[in-house]
This record gives sequence, structure tokens and C-alpha cells, in this order.
Amino acid sequence: MLHCLCWLAILAVWLPPAHAADPWYGDKERGWFWKEQPPPPPKPPQPQEVKPVVATPPASTQPPTATAEMAALKARLEEAKNAAILRPTPPNVATYLAMQEQAMDSAMLFTDMAQRVRWADPTLDYSFTHPTAAGGVRVDRQLTRAEEKATLNAVAKENGIFFFFKQNCPFCVEQGRILQALREAYPITVMAVSLDGATNPYFPDAKPDNGIAARMGVQDAPAMFIVNPQTQASLPLGYGVVPLDEIESRIRRLVTQPPGVY
Repeated sequence: MLHCLCWLAILAVWLPPAHAADPWYGDKERGWFWKEQPPPPPKPPQPQEVKPVVATPPASTQPPTATAEMAALKARLEEAKNAAILRPTPPNVATYLAMQEQAMDSAMLFTDMAQRVRWADPTLDYSFTHPTAAGGVRVDRQLTRAEEKATLNAVAKENGIFFFFKQNCPFCVEQGRILQALREAYPITVMAVSLDGATNPYFPDAKPDNGIAARMGVQDAPAMFIVNPQTQASLPLGYGVVPLDEIESRIRRLVTQPPGVY
């Protein structure tokens, strides 16, 4: 009995009071060597993406351009036409016809105003320098022919014509006849060159090709070039059969007029 009392006294001294029990005592399942991990530190807040504020531009106060107005007019007219075709009711067809009439009136007004402006400004009227009336056309042609003849007489002093032909070419024979007439009308030298050693009835003194055709870029026959023997400059007059008056016109344009001027 005394032995039991001693063990009870020892336990009473060793055990802590019940009201001061440690937390592990009430959670004995985790054992003696359980180590409590500290709670993880809070994550820093993610920075909020700041979206740029796009200012809405104010509505334009500028009036629409003429190009924009014309595009809108065409779109309305096209829409009215398509509606009239797909749904040909009297209102749809009447709407399209009315819009078409308005468009035609606008075009006629423009045409009439353009004529009035040309009448008032000779620099805008092509018929001022190139008449279209019968009498004006005749006078204009006479003046042009006089200029062509004067030009060809001047060109003939320093330039000649190379005429390239070949055998079994009836067009070459006809072009030879025309160039013979040109040589009789103007003091111009015509040098006939045979591409294949053949002869031409209008140029019995023709020379065989010695490579000059390739150097001048001759592609076929008959072919004609204006050539300056001093500077060795050349201008193509054309291929095929070219009538006499057309040769005169081309020489005048090539020698005296820049491109775009007639």
C-alpha cells in the first residue's frame, strides 16, 4: 500500500495541471516528435495591368470630299438598281429611275459647262489649233503638209534613210517603190540593204548586209530608219508598207516634235 502511494505522489509531481495542458496533449495522434511548420508568408499582390485610356476623337466637322460624295452617290444608285432588279415593285423601280434621271442630268450639266469653259479659254480647246470643221480641217492639213515638206527638206541635208529588205517579200518591193518616189520628191539619200543578198527592182545598187542590221536592231523586213552618218544616230521609221505621206508625217514628228505633241 505504501508502495502505491509513493508512485501516486511521483506522478502528481511530474504531471502538469490539467488546465495547463499543452496543445500537443490534446492532439496526441501526431506524436512526440511532430514539428509544427510556420504558415507560409502571404503572396505579394499581383500588379494590376493598367490599360491606356484611348481618347475618342471628336467627330470631324469637315464636310465630305467630292470623292466621298461621288462614291456615296454611286453606292446609292447601285443599291437602288439592285433592289429594283431583285424586287421589281413599282416603288423600287420608280426610285431607281428617278435616281438615274438625276445622275444623267448631272452628267449633262457637266458636259454643257465643260463646253462653255472651252469656248472661253482657247488653251483648253483642242479645236482651236486643230479644227474639226470641214473648212478648218482642210486648212489645217495644208499647213501640216507644208511643215512636213519643209522638215523633210531640212532633214535630207544631214540625214538619210536605211531601207532593209529581203528576197521573196512582195511588201519589200512595194516599199521600195514608195521610197523611190520619196527620193524623187526630196533630195534625200536612201540606202537599200539586203538582208539575204537579194535585189530590189527599185534599188539595183542595194548593198548586202554586213552586220549593220543586227547593230541597229532590225527585226524584220521591210524596215526603215532615219540615220545621221555624222553622228551615227538613228531613229526607226517603222516596219511594213508605209505610204509616202505617212513617211513625211513620221519624219516631222520624230525630228521636230517631242512625245505627246501633235
